[in-house]
Amino acid sequence: MSRIKALRASIESKLDALEQQALALEAQLTQGKDQAVQRLEQGKQQLREVVTSVQADLRESKELAEHVKADVQATLDHLLVQLALGKADARDAFEEQRKQIFKALNEFETIADQKLTGMAFDSGRLWDELVKRSNNLEAEFNALTYRFWAEGKQQLTMVEATKEELLQKLRAYRDDLRVQRQMVRAKADTFELDLRGGLAQIQTAFRRLFD
Repeated sequence: MSRIKALRASIESKLDALEQQALALEAQLTQGKDQAVQRLEQGKQQLREVVTSVQADLRESKELAEHVKADVQATLDHLLVQLALGKADARDAFEEQRKQIFKALNEFETIADQKLTGMAFDSGRLWDELVKRSNNLEAEFNALTYRFWAEGKQQLTMVEATKEELLQKLRAYRDDLRVQRQMVRAKADTFELDLRGGLAQIQTAFRRLFD
């Protein structure tokens, strides 16, 4: 298993991803659309910075053959192009941008798995950051999707009491995540299933606010 795959499969990475989802949903409830879009743009910028660092390490590596560098470099260039696209204000453009970014990310991770596994490549130190930043960006895309969906149905009104109740659930969920991090890792798979189910319930409640 490659380093990137191992990181994505780790319980810590999965818990981080769940917490990012909860944080992004909380931001949607407490911030306006402009702020939500800005969070997404920051997420793209942060991932772009990590990818740029990987690119620099790739160019400087003396361990990799030139044809390997060229293959990996091509996927990095494509990913950077997708991450550099401007704000998508319309729902269709937003969905297309999301699709293309994560397609490009998957293509890079696939070729990195094929070409760099087992190599003495310095950017291995950046894989943790790559996984973390991509999880964060995915969370921001997911959360903002609900806003675009609600706008499409022209249902943006939210009862304040219901909103506060959902915020309390999100914050309690995050507290639970912190507790789970401290528990025995032998039960990690069970914890993940329980937490993923809890987040799914909150996401369903979030969508129902606009029904």
